[in-house]
Amino acid sequence: MASSVVTLIVGGEVFQTTAATLSRAGASSPLASLAPTPASAPHFLDRDPRLFATLLSFLRRGRLAPTSPDSDPPSPALLAEARHFGVEGALLASLSPASAFSPLALRPSALLPLAGRVPPSAVAVPPSPHPASVFAAHGGVVTRFDAALASRGSVLTPLPAVDSLVAVSPTLALAGARDFAGVHLCRYPDDAPATAREVLSWPGSPSATVLSMAATSATEVSSPWLFTSFESARRNSSAVVTFDMNSLSPVAEIGRKEVYGADVEAAIPASRLSWLGRHNLLLAAGSHSGPAGVVGDICLWDVRASATVPVWELREKEDCFADIAASEALSSLFKVGAASGEVFMADLRMLGGGGISIEPWVCIGDGQRAAAAASAGRKEGNGCRIECYLNWVFVARGGEVEVWTQVELAQEAGGKKLMRRNWVGNGPSFVIAGGSGHESVKEKTKIVSWAFGGSRMALARDDKRSIEVWDSAPAAISFNP
Repeated sequence: MASSVVTLIVGGEVFQTTAATLSRAGASSPLASLAPTPASAPHFLDRDPRLFATLLSFLRRGRLAPTSPDSDPPSPALLAEARHFGVEGALLASLSPASAFSPLALRPSALLPLAGRVPPSAVAVPPSPHPASVFAAHGGVVTRFDAALASRGSVLTPLPAVDSLVAVSPTLALAGARDFAGVHLCRYPDDAPATAREVLSWPGSPSATVLSMAATSATEVSSPWLFTSFESARRNSSAVVTFDMNSLSPVAEIGRKEVYGADVEAAIPASRLSWLGRHNLLLAAGSHSGPAGVVGDICLWDVRASATVPVWELREKEDCFADIAASEALSSLFKVGAASGEVFMADLRMLGGGGISIEPWVCIGDGQRAAAAASAGRKEGNGCRIECYLNWVFVARGGEVEVWTQVELAQEAGGKKLMRRNWVGNGPSFVIAGGSGHESVKEKTKIVSWAFGGSRMALARDDKRSIEVWDSAPAAISFNP
Protein backbone atom coordinates (compact mmCIF):
# COMPACT_ATOMS: atom_id res chain seq x y z
CA MET A 1 0.00 0.00 0.00
CA ALA A 2 2.80 2.45 0.92
CA SER A 3 4.36 2.00 -2.53
CA SER A 4 1.29 3.60 -4.17
CA VAL A 5 1.31 6.72 -1.96
CA VAL A 6 2.10 10.03 -3.64
CA THR A 7 3.33 12.83 -1.39
CA LEU A 8 3.00 16.45 -2.54
CA ILE A 9 3.79 19.85 -1.13
CA VAL A 10 1.36 22.38 -2.60
CA GLY A 11 1.93 25.98 -1.67
CA GLY A 12 3.67 24.94 1.53
CA GLU A 13 1.06 22.36 2.63
CA VAL A 14 1.60 18.59 2.59
CA PHE A 15 -0.86 16.32 0.78
CA GLN A 16 -0.83 12.53 0.51
CA THR A 17 -2.96 10.51 -1.88
CA THR A 18 -2.62 7.49 -4.15
CA ALA A 19 -1.53 7.16 -7.76
CA ALA A 20 -4.95 5.65 -8.54
CA THR A 21 -6.73 8.78 -7.29
CA LEU A 22 -4.52 11.08 -9.35
CA SER A 23 -5.01 8.90 -12.45
CA ARG A 24 -8.70 9.80 -12.39
CA ALA A 25 -7.66 13.23 -13.65
CA GLY A 26 -7.01 11.61 -17.04
CA ALA A 27 -3.90 10.81 -19.02
CA SER A 28 -3.53 14.39 -20.29
CA SER A 29 -3.44 15.85 -16.77
CA PRO A 30 -0.05 16.62 -15.19
CA LEU A 31 -1.35 14.95 -12.01
CA ALA A 32 -1.53 11.55 -13.72
CA SER A 33 2.23 11.56 -14.31
CA LEU A 34 3.15 12.01 -10.64
CA ALA A 35 4.78 8.80 -9.46
CA PRO A 36 4.61 7.44 -5.89
CA THR A 37 7.23 9.03 -3.65
CA PRO A 38 8.38 8.67 -0.04
CA ALA A 39 7.46 11.42 2.39
CA SER A 40 11.10 12.52 2.42
CA ALA A 41 11.08 13.30 -1.33
CA PRO A 42 7.72 14.89 -2.13
CA HIS A 43 6.61 16.46 -5.40
CA PHE A 44 6.41 20.26 -5.21
CA LEU A 45 3.57 22.24 -6.84
CA ASP A 46 3.51 26.03 -6.66
CA ARG A 47 -0.28 26.30 -6.54
CA ASP A 48 -3.01 27.45 -4.13
CA PRO A 49 -3.36 24.72 -1.46
CA ARG A 50 -7.01 25.51 -0.72
CA LEU A 51 -8.04 25.10 -4.34
CA PHE A 52 -5.90 21.99 -4.71
CA ALA A 53 -7.54 20.44 -1.64
CA THR A 54 -10.97 20.95 -3.27
CA LEU A 55 -9.82 19.34 -6.53
CA LEU A 56 -8.21 16.41 -4.71
CA SER A 57 -11.47 15.87 -2.85
CA PHE A 58 -13.28 15.91 -6.20
CA LEU A 59 -10.96 13.22 -7.58
CA ARG A 60 -11.58 11.07 -4.51
CA ARG A 61 -15.38 11.52 -4.40
CA GLY A 62 -16.27 12.23 -8.03
CA ARG A 63 -18.19 15.32 -6.98
CA LEU A 64 -17.62 18.58 -5.22
CA ALA A 65 -18.35 18.35 -1.51
CA PRO A 66 -21.32 20.68 -0.86
CA THR A 67 -20.82 23.25 1.86
CA SER A 68 -24.60 23.69 2.20
CA PRO A 69 -27.80 22.27 0.67
CA ASP A 70 -27.84 25.26 -1.71
CA SER A 71 -24.14 25.41 -2.54
CA ASP A 72 -22.99 27.97 -5.07
CA PRO A 73 -21.48 26.77 -8.38
CA PRO A 74 -17.69 26.45 -8.58
CA SER A 75 -15.87 29.78 -8.36
CA PRO A 76 -13.94 31.17 -11.35
CA ALA A 77 -10.72 30.60 -9.38
CA LEU A 78 -11.57 26.93 -8.86
CA LEU A 79 -12.48 26.49 -12.54
CA ALA A 80 -9.19 28.10 -13.56
CA GLU A 81 -7.30 25.73 -11.25
CA ALA A 82 -9.23 22.77 -12.65
CA ARG A 83 -8.32 23.92 -16.16
CA HIS A 84 -4.65 24.08 -15.17
CA PHE A 85 -4.73 20.46 -13.98
CA GLY A 86 -6.83 19.25 -16.92
CA VAL A 87 -9.91 18.27 -14.91
CA GLU A 88 -12.26 21.15 -15.74
CA GLY A 89 -14.34 19.06 -18.14
CA ALA A 90 -14.79 16.23 -15.61
CA LEU A 91 -15.65 18.70 -12.86
CA LEU A 92 -18.26 20.50 -14.95
CA ALA A 93 -19.72 17.22 -16.24
CA SER A 94 -20.17 16.02 -12.65
CA LEU A 95 -22.48 18.97 -11.94
CA SER A 96 -25.14 17.72 -14.35
CA PRO A 97 -24.69 14.05 -15.34
CA ALA A 98 -27.13 12.35 -17.70
CA SER A 99 -27.35 9.44 -15.24
CA ALA A 100 -29.12 11.78 -12.81
CA PHE A 101 -31.78 12.90 -15.31
CA SER A 102 -35.34 12.22 -14.17
CA PRO A 103 -38.14 14.17 -15.88
CA LEU A 104 -40.55 14.08 -12.95
CA ALA A 105 -37.79 15.38 -10.66
CA LEU A 106 -37.00 18.38 -12.88
CA ARG A 107 -37.16 21.64 -10.97
CA PRO A 108 -36.19 25.19 -11.99
CA SER A 109 -32.60 25.71 -10.88
CA ALA A 110 -31.39 28.86 -12.63
CA LEU A 111 -32.58 31.81 -14.68
CA LEU A 112 -29.90 32.96 -17.11
CA PRO A 113 -30.31 36.65 -18.09
CA LEU A 114 -29.54 37.71 -21.66
CA ALA A 115 -28.19 41.11 -22.63
CA GLY A 116 -30.21 43.35 -24.94
CA ARG A 117 -33.89 43.69 -25.62
CA VAL A 118 -34.42 40.76 -27.98
CA PRO A 119 -35.95 37.57 -26.51
CA PRO A 120 -34.23 34.24 -27.28
CA SER A 121 -35.11 32.43 -30.48
CA ALA A 122 -33.12 29.21 -29.97
CA VAL A 123 -31.35 27.28 -27.22
CA ALA A 124 -28.89 24.38 -27.41
CA VAL A 125 -26.93 22.05 -25.10
CA PRO A 126 -23.94 19.90 -26.19
CA PRO A 127 -24.55 16.13 -26.41
CA SER A 128 -23.25 13.75 -23.75
CA PRO A 129 -20.61 13.15 -22.52
CA HIS A 130 -19.83 16.85 -22.81
CA PRO A 131 -20.60 19.08 -19.81
CA ALA A 132 -24.10 20.58 -20.06
CA SER A 133 -23.21 24.15 -20.93
CA VAL A 134 -26.06 26.25 -22.36
CA PHE A 135 -26.09 28.26 -25.61
CA ALA A 136 -28.80 30.81 -26.42
CA ALA A 137 -29.46 32.83 -29.57
CA HIS A 138 -31.08 36.26 -29.16
CA GLY A 139 -31.19 38.43 -32.25
CA GLY A 140 -27.88 37.90 -34.02
CA VAL A 141 -26.03 37.20 -30.77
CA VAL A 142 -25.16 33.72 -29.47
CA THR A 143 -24.39 33.60 -25.75
CA ARG A 144 -22.72 30.68 -23.98
CA PHE A 145 -23.04 29.83 -20.30
CA ASP A 146 -20.56 27.29 -18.95
CA ALA A 147 -21.77 24.08 -17.32
CA ALA A 148 -21.48 25.69 -13.88
CA LEU A 149 -23.76 28.48 -15.19
CA ALA A 150 -21.29 30.81 -13.49
CA SER A 151 -19.76 32.60 -16.48
CA ARG A 152 -20.86 33.56 -19.95
CA GLY A 153 -19.44 34.77 -23.23
CA SER A 154 -21.21 36.22 -26.27
CA VAL A 155 -20.44 36.58 -29.94
CA LEU A 156 -22.20 38.72 -32.54
CA THR A 157 -22.83 36.81 -35.76
CA PRO A 158 -23.47 38.46 -39.15
CA LEU A 159 -27.05 37.13 -38.94
CA PRO A 160 -29.80 39.63 -38.00
CA ALA A 161 -31.64 36.74 -36.36
CA VAL A 162 -30.82 33.07 -35.59
CA ASP A 163 -33.41 30.34 -36.25
CA SER A 164 -31.26 27.20 -35.93
CA LEU A 165 -28.70 26.54 -33.20
CA VAL A 166 -26.65 23.39 -32.57
CA ALA A 167 -24.09 22.90 -29.79
CA VAL A 168 -21.31 20.59 -30.95
CA SER A 169 -19.16 20.93 -27.82
CA PRO A 170 -18.86 23.25 -24.80
CA THR A 171 -16.76 25.62 -26.93
CA LEU A 172 -18.45 25.38 -30.36
CA ALA A 173 -21.97 26.26 -31.50
CA LEU A 174 -23.39 26.51 -35.02
CA ALA A 175 -25.94 29.16 -36.00
CA GLY A 176 -28.16 29.43 -39.08
CA ALA A 177 -31.16 31.39 -40.32
CA ARG A 178 -34.02 30.79 -42.73
CA ASP A 179 -33.52 34.09 -44.55
CA PHE A 180 -29.74 34.47 -44.49
CA ALA A 181 -26.95 32.43 -46.04
CA GLY A 182 -24.62 29.92 -44.43
CA VAL A 183 -23.87 28.13 -41.17
CA HIS A 184 -21.85 30.36 -38.84
CA LEU A 185 -19.37 28.76 -36.44
CA CYS A 186 -19.34 30.39 -32.99
CA ARG A 187 -16.19 29.50 -31.08
CA TYR A 188 -15.63 30.14 -27.36
CA PRO A 189 -12.00 29.38 -26.51
CA ASP A 190 -11.02 29.42 -22.84
CA ASP A 191 -8.12 31.80 -23.35
CA ALA A 192 -9.40 34.17 -26.06
CA PRO A 193 -12.52 36.19 -27.02
CA ALA A 194 -15.39 34.37 -28.74
CA THR A 195 -15.46 34.57 -32.54
CA ALA A 196 -17.85 33.88 -35.43
CA ARG A 197 -15.66 34.21 -38.52
CA GLU A 198 -16.05 30.83 -40.26
CA VAL A 199 -19.01 30.02 -42.53
CA LEU A 200 -20.14 26.71 -44.05
CA SER A 201 -22.11 26.88 -47.30
CA TRP A 202 -23.85 24.57 -49.74
CA PRO A 203 -21.32 24.12 -52.58
CA GLY A 204 -24.14 23.92 -55.12
CA SER A 205 -25.69 27.19 -53.93
CA PRO A 206 -23.44 29.41 -51.77
CA SER A 207 -26.28 31.86 -51.05
CA ALA A 208 -28.58 29.08 -49.71
CA THR A 209 -30.25 29.60 -46.35
CA VAL A 210 -30.43 27.17 -43.43
CA LEU A 211 -33.67 25.39 -42.48
CA SER A 212 -32.39 22.90 -39.89
CA MET A 213 -29.25 21.27 -38.50
CA ALA A 214 -28.25 18.12 -36.61
CA ALA A 215 -24.86 16.88 -35.45
CA THR A 216 -23.40 13.53 -34.53
CA SER A 217 -21.65 12.96 -31.24
CA ALA A 218 -17.86 12.64 -31.21
CA THR A 219 -18.32 9.26 -29.51
CA GLU A 220 -20.46 7.88 -32.36
CA VAL A 221 -18.07 8.35 -35.28
CA SER A 222 -14.34 8.91 -35.60
CA SER A 223 -14.96 12.32 -37.13
CA PRO A 224 -18.08 14.26 -36.04
CA TRP A 225 -20.50 15.24 -38.80
CA LEU A 226 -22.87 18.13 -39.24
CA PHE A 227 -26.04 17.67 -41.28
CA THR A 228 -27.52 20.91 -42.64
CA SER A 229 -30.73 21.35 -44.60
CA PHE A 230 -30.20 24.12 -47.15
CA GLU A 231 -32.72 25.86 -49.38
CA SER A 232 -31.65 28.00 -52.34
CA ALA A 233 -32.25 31.74 -52.21
CA ARG A 234 -34.86 31.38 -54.99
CA ARG A 235 -36.63 28.61 -53.00
CA ASN A 236 -36.53 26.26 -56.01
CA SER A 237 -33.99 23.69 -54.77
CA SER A 238 -32.89 22.12 -51.50
CA ALA A 239 -30.57 19.45 -50.11
CA VAL A 240 -29.08 18.11 -46.89
CA VAL A 241 -25.30 18.59 -46.88
CA THR A 242 -22.99 16.58 -44.63
CA PHE A 243 -19.90 18.37 -43.31
CA ASP A 244 -16.84 16.84 -41.66
CA MET A 245 -16.43 18.95 -38.52
CA ASN A 246 -12.69 18.26 -38.29
CA SER A 247 -11.87 19.55 -41.77
CA LEU A 248 -14.98 21.79 -42.12
CA SER A 249 -15.44 20.41 -45.63
CA PRO A 250 -18.62 19.03 -47.28
CA VAL A 251 -18.47 15.26 -47.75
CA ALA A 252 -21.92 14.38 -49.10
CA GLU A 253 -25.12 15.85 -50.52
CA ILE A 254 -28.29 13.97 -49.52
CA GLY A 255 -31.76 14.07 -51.05
CA ARG A 256 -31.40 16.98 -53.45
CA LYS A 257 -34.79 18.28 -54.60
CA GLU A 258 -35.74 20.61 -57.44
CA VAL A 259 -39.06 22.45 -57.82
CA TYR A 260 -40.44 22.30 -61.35
CA GLY A 261 -43.22 24.72 -62.15
CA ALA A 262 -45.71 25.11 -59.32
CA ASP A 263 -45.35 21.57 -57.97
CA VAL A 264 -43.94 22.62 -54.58
CA GLU A 265 -45.39 19.58 -52.80
CA ALA A 266 -43.17 17.24 -54.82
CA ALA A 267 -39.99 18.83 -53.46
CA ILE A 268 -40.64 19.80 -49.84
CA PRO A 269 -37.36 20.79 -48.13
CA ALA A 270 -36.42 19.29 -44.76
CA SER A 271 -37.16 21.68 -41.88
CA ARG A 272 -36.46 19.05 -39.18
CA LEU A 273 -33.33 16.88 -38.92
CA SER A 274 -32.47 14.28 -36.29
CA TRP A 275 -29.57 11.84 -36.17
CA LEU A 276 -30.04 8.24 -34.97
CA GLY A 277 -26.46 7.12 -34.39
CA ARG A 278 -27.18 3.55 -33.26
CA HIS A 279 -29.21 2.94 -36.41
CA ASN A 280 -26.98 5.09 -38.65
CA LEU A 281 -30.10 6.85 -39.90
CA LEU A 282 -30.87 10.51 -40.53
CA LEU A 283 -34.45 11.69 -40.10
CA ALA A 284 -35.30 14.49 -42.54
CA ALA A 285 -38.84 15.86 -42.49
CA GLY A 286 -40.60 18.91 -43.88
CA SER A 287 -44.12 20.16 -44.51
CA HIS A 288 -45.92 22.56 -46.84
CA SER A 289 -49.17 24.42 -46.26
CA GLY A 290 -51.26 25.00 -49.37
CA PRO A 291 -54.89 25.47 -50.44
CA ALA A 292 -55.54 21.75 -49.96
CA GLY A 293 -54.12 21.75 -46.43
CA VAL A 294 -50.82 20.68 -44.90
CA VAL A 295 -48.71 18.07 -46.66
CA GLY A 296 -45.67 16.47 -45.04
CA ASP A 297 -42.70 14.48 -46.31
CA ILE A 298 -40.78 12.23 -43.87
CA CYS A 299 -37.62 10.38 -44.92
CA LEU A 300 -35.07 8.14 -43.23
CA TRP A 301 -31.67 8.14 -44.91
CA ASP A 302 -28.86 5.63 -44.48
CA VAL A 303 -25.95 7.99 -45.07
CA ARG A 304 -23.63 5.08 -45.89
CA ALA A 305 -25.86 3.54 -48.55
CA SER A 306 -27.45 6.14 -50.84
CA ALA A 307 -27.69 9.90 -51.10
CA THR A 308 -30.54 9.78 -53.63
CA VAL A 309 -32.98 7.11 -52.38
CA PRO A 310 -34.16 7.03 -48.74
CA VAL A 311 -34.55 3.71 -46.96
CA TRP A 312 -38.05 4.81 -45.96
CA GLU A 313 -40.38 7.63 -46.97
CA LEU A 314 -43.89 8.72 -46.03
CA ARG A 315 -46.06 11.43 -47.57
CA GLU A 316 -48.55 12.78 -45.04
CA LYS A 317 -51.83 14.55 -45.72
CA GLU A 318 -54.15 13.55 -42.90
CA ASP A 319 -53.14 15.08 -39.56
CA CYS A 320 -49.67 15.93 -40.84
CA PHE A 321 -47.01 16.48 -38.21
CA ALA A 322 -46.73 19.84 -36.47
CA ASP A 323 -43.38 18.63 -35.14
CA ILE A 324 -41.52 15.33 -35.28
CA ALA A 325 -38.64 13.73 -33.35
CA ALA A 326 -36.70 10.46 -33.23
CA SER A 327 -35.80 8.36 -30.18
CA GLU A 328 -32.81 6.04 -30.26
CA ALA A 329 -33.60 4.55 -26.86
CA LEU A 330 -37.16 3.66 -27.89
CA SER A 331 -36.31 2.91 -31.57
CA SER A 332 -39.27 4.99 -32.66
CA LEU A 333 -40.42 8.18 -34.33
CA PHE A 334 -42.85 10.47 -32.52
CA LYS A 335 -44.96 13.32 -33.86
CA VAL A 336 -47.59 15.82 -32.76
CA GLY A 337 -50.49 15.96 -35.22
CA ALA A 338 -51.06 19.46 -36.61
CA ALA A 339 -54.82 18.96 -36.73
CA SER A 340 -55.41 16.96 -33.54
CA GLY A 341 -52.54 17.98 -31.28
CA GLU A 342 -52.29 14.31 -30.25
CA VAL A 343 -49.04 12.35 -29.98
CA PHE A 344 -48.33 9.50 -32.41
CA MET A 345 -45.64 6.81 -32.42
CA ALA A 346 -44.07 4.79 -35.26
CA ASP A 347 -41.81 1.83 -34.43
CA LEU A 348 -38.62 1.92 -36.51
CA ARG A 349 -38.50 -1.88 -36.51
CA MET A 350 -41.85 -2.00 -38.30
CA LEU A 351 -40.96 0.39 -41.09
CA GLY A 352 -40.34 -1.21 -44.45
CA GLY A 353 -37.38 -0.29 -46.61
CA GLY A 354 -37.44 1.01 -50.16
CA GLY A 355 -40.31 3.09 -51.41
CA ILE A 356 -43.38 4.72 -49.91
CA SER A 357 -44.62 3.21 -46.66
CA ILE A 358 -48.15 2.47 -45.54
CA GLU A 359 -49.51 4.42 -42.57
CA PRO A 360 -47.13 3.65 -39.67
CA TRP A 361 -48.51 5.91 -36.95
CA VAL A 362 -50.22 4.70 -33.80
CA CYS A 363 -51.91 7.31 -31.63
CA ILE A 364 -50.67 7.00 -28.03
CA GLY A 365 -53.03 9.74 -26.88
CA ASP A 366 -56.79 10.00 -27.49
CA GLY A 367 -57.37 8.16 -30.77
CA GLN A 368 -61.03 9.12 -31.09
CA ARG A 369 -60.24 12.77 -30.51
CA ALA A 370 -57.43 12.59 -33.07
CA ALA A 371 -59.75 11.12 -35.72
CA ALA A 372 -62.45 13.71 -35.05
CA ALA A 373 -60.01 16.62 -35.17
CA ALA A 374 -58.44 15.42 -38.41
CA SER A 375 -61.81 15.02 -40.14
CA ALA A 376 -62.94 18.44 -38.92
CA GLY A 377 -59.80 20.15 -40.23
CA ARG A 378 -58.81 21.62 -36.88
CA LYS A 379 -55.35 23.05 -36.07
CA GLU A 380 -54.94 22.11 -32.41
CA GLY A 381 -51.32 21.05 -32.82
CA ASN A 382 -50.04 24.30 -34.27
CA GLY A 383 -47.16 25.64 -32.22
CA CYS A 384 -46.59 22.38 -30.32
CA ARG A 385 -43.07 21.00 -30.04
CA ILE A 386 -41.81 17.48 -29.48
CA GLU A 387 -38.35 16.23 -28.47
CA CYS A 388 -36.83 12.91 -27.38
CA TYR A 389 -34.15 12.61 -24.72
CA LEU A 390 -32.83 9.34 -23.31
CA ASN A 391 -35.89 7.14 -22.55
CA TRP A 392 -38.49 9.92 -22.60
CA VAL A 393 -40.56 11.95 -25.04
CA PHE A 394 -41.36 15.58 -24.25
CA VAL A 395 -44.14 17.71 -25.71
CA ALA A 396 -44.44 21.48 -25.26
CA ARG A 397 -47.97 22.86 -25.46
CA GLY A 398 -47.94 26.60 -25.01
CA GLY A 399 -46.01 27.09 -21.80
CA GLU A 400 -46.48 23.60 -20.35
CA VAL A 401 -44.30 20.51 -20.80
CA GLU A 402 -45.69 16.99 -20.79
CA VAL A 403 -43.56 13.85 -20.70
CA TRP A 404 -44.32 10.40 -22.09
CA THR A 405 -42.74 7.36 -20.46
CA GLN A 406 -42.71 3.77 -21.66
CA VAL A 407 -44.08 1.38 -19.03
CA GLU A 408 -44.29 -2.41 -19.18
CA LEU A 409 -47.41 -4.11 -17.90
CA ALA A 410 -47.17 -7.13 -15.62
CA GLN A 411 -47.21 -10.57 -17.25
CA GLU A 412 -50.72 -11.25 -15.98
CA ALA A 413 -51.82 -8.10 -17.81
CA GLY A 414 -50.23 -9.24 -21.05
CA GLY A 415 -46.70 -7.88 -20.60
CA LYS A 416 -47.28 -5.18 -23.22
CA LYS A 417 -45.39 -1.90 -23.32
CA LEU A 418 -47.43 1.29 -23.21
CA MET A 419 -46.65 5.00 -23.28
CA ARG A 420 -47.94 6.93 -20.28
CA ARG A 421 -48.26 10.72 -19.97
CA ASN A 422 -47.34 12.98 -17.07
CA TRP A 423 -46.39 16.63 -16.63
CA VAL A 424 -43.08 18.30 -15.81
CA GLY A 425 -43.13 20.64 -12.81
CA ASN A 426 -46.83 20.04 -12.20
CA GLY A 427 -47.80 21.65 -8.92
CA PRO A 428 -47.12 24.90 -7.09
CA SER A 429 -45.09 27.66 -8.71
CA PHE A 430 -41.36 27.82 -8.12
CA VAL A 431 -39.04 30.72 -7.48
CA ILE A 432 -35.64 30.54 -9.11
CA ALA A 433 -32.56 32.63 -8.62
CA GLY A 434 -31.00 34.53 -11.45
CA GLY A 435 -29.45 37.82 -12.38
CA SER A 436 -29.97 40.51 -9.78
CA GLY A 437 -32.70 38.76 -7.84
CA HIS A 438 -35.43 36.17 -8.04
CA GLU A 439 -38.19 35.58 -10.53
CA SER A 440 -41.34 33.50 -10.28
CA VAL A 441 -42.11 31.01 -13.04
CA LYS A 442 -45.81 30.87 -12.23
CA GLU A 443 -46.52 32.74 -15.48
CA LYS A 444 -45.56 30.23 -18.16
CA THR A 445 -45.49 31.90 -21.56
CA LYS A 446 -45.10 29.96 -24.80
CA ILE A 447 -41.97 27.83 -25.20
CA VAL A 448 -40.19 28.83 -28.43
CA SER A 449 -37.15 26.56 -28.10
CA TRP A 450 -35.72 23.94 -25.75
CA ALA A 451 -32.80 21.58 -25.37
CA PHE A 452 -31.73 18.68 -23.15
CA GLY A 453 -28.32 17.62 -21.90
CA GLY A 454 -26.87 16.00 -18.79
CA SER A 455 -29.51 16.25 -16.07
CA ARG A 456 -30.89 19.52 -17.49
CA MET A 457 -33.67 20.95 -19.60
CA ALA A 458 -33.16 24.49 -20.93
CA LEU A 459 -36.17 26.53 -22.07
CA ALA A 460 -36.56 29.74 -24.08
CA ARG A 461 -39.95 31.41 -23.68
CA ASP A 462 -41.71 34.01 -25.78
CA ASP A 463 -41.14 37.61 -24.58
CA LYS A 464 -38.69 36.51 -21.83
CA ARG A 465 -35.13 37.86 -22.09
CA SER A 466 -33.70 34.93 -20.18
CA ILE A 467 -33.23 31.15 -20.34
CA GLU A 468 -34.80 28.82 -17.77
CA VAL A 469 -32.67 25.89 -16.66
CA TRP A 470 -34.44 22.96 -15.01
CA ASP A 471 -32.33 20.30 -13.32
CA SER A 472 -33.00 16.92 -11.72
CA ALA A 473 -29.47 16.25 -10.41
CA PRO A 474 -29.41 15.49 -6.67
CA ALA A 475 -27.08 17.34 -4.33
CA ALA A 476 -24.80 14.31 -4.17
CA ILE A 477 -23.59 12.57 -7.32
CA SER A 478 -21.72 9.28 -7.21
CA PHE A 479 -18.37 8.92 -8.96
CA ASN A 480 -18.02 6.31 -11.65
CA PRO A 481 -14.30 5.73 -12.29
